[in-house]
Amino acid sequence: MAAALLPLKYYVHTLICTLSATSFKSVRDAVSCNRIGCECHVLDDPQQRVALSLLTILLIAGAALSFGPKTPDSPLMADQQQHGTKQVCVECGHPVAHLFTVYGAGHIRLTQCAHCKCFADKYVEHDVVIMFIDMLLHKPQVYRHLLVNRLEFRQASIERNVGKLGVLLVLFNVYIDWFRLEEGGRLRGQRELLFGRQHSFAVQYVFILLCSAVDALALLAGVLAAAAWLQRAPQLRRWPTVATALVVSSFGKVLMILLVIWEYNESYFPWLLDALQFTSQATAVGVLFAVSSAWAAVAVVFAMAAKQLAHYVVLCLAAWVV
Repeated sequence: MAAALLPLKYYVHTLICTLSATSFKSVRDAVSCNRIGCECHVLDDPQQRVALSLLTILLIAGAALSFGPKTPDSPLMADQQQHGTKQVCVECGHPVAHLFTVYGAGHIRLTQCAHCKCFADKYVEHDVVIMFIDMLLHKPQVYRHLLVNRLEFRQASIERNVGKLGVLLVLFNVYIDWFRLEEGGRLRGQRELLFGRQHSFAVQYVFILLCSAVDALALLAGVLAAAAWLQRAPQLRRWPTVATALVVSSFGKVLMILLVIWEYNESYFPWLLDALQFTSQATAVGVLFAVSSAWAAVAVVFAMAAKQLAHYVVLCLAAWVV
């Protein structure tokens, strides 16, 4: 059993690359990585050390989730019981009958929460700029407004504008992965993009698009599995709500374009963007599951490990085919 254990640096490297949208390049010795564009490429991993590290992280996170609190009053469970009509106070999370009262054309009065005595949802009167700033500040109130009180985001199918934004994020991720793939190939001394071989532009684009789509679907499946683990009940019917939470909380990925437009030599900049994306997704998942930030972070780590494992499988299959 002890012989199967790997040095600690492999688990640390895989964990960082699991949480990171960019390559981890500060390892002295060669450590294999399953991320496209990392200088330690999946093809340099004949012993499947990456898969073992990812499975270890996945099992540890899954075992931790089995001890998580069951929250029957979470928005996911309320959707199943009340058909997505439950609205809550954005400050304390307690249910409210309505968010505002209409007095004539263009005049409303915000409802006061009976529990905390604050306005139930102040974001009814706020514009998009204010909500975006609060999302940057990781305020759970804005996520309660978007994911719970906006009933159009809690229907049986994903809302049209959210779906468009999700497709845009996948296409944007193709561009970022392509940039990182070229950078990783340059570090390895390779001129060809895919696996050190020459391929047409269409093949390269379709392959990276496939990887990005698999990443998105695997992340969604990982969060749904974490939700089922926490809630002790399957959550497949609520996939549009979970997908909306992931799309809305992935706004930090758009800022990655700055790494492509301008060259940043400071190593901390991509790490800040990675931390922003991880913590914003943890905040959204915490609001949706009605759990603490610690349990939400464990759920996101579980989902990202599942995503990276699926990414690893796609790369291995593609390397075997080509």
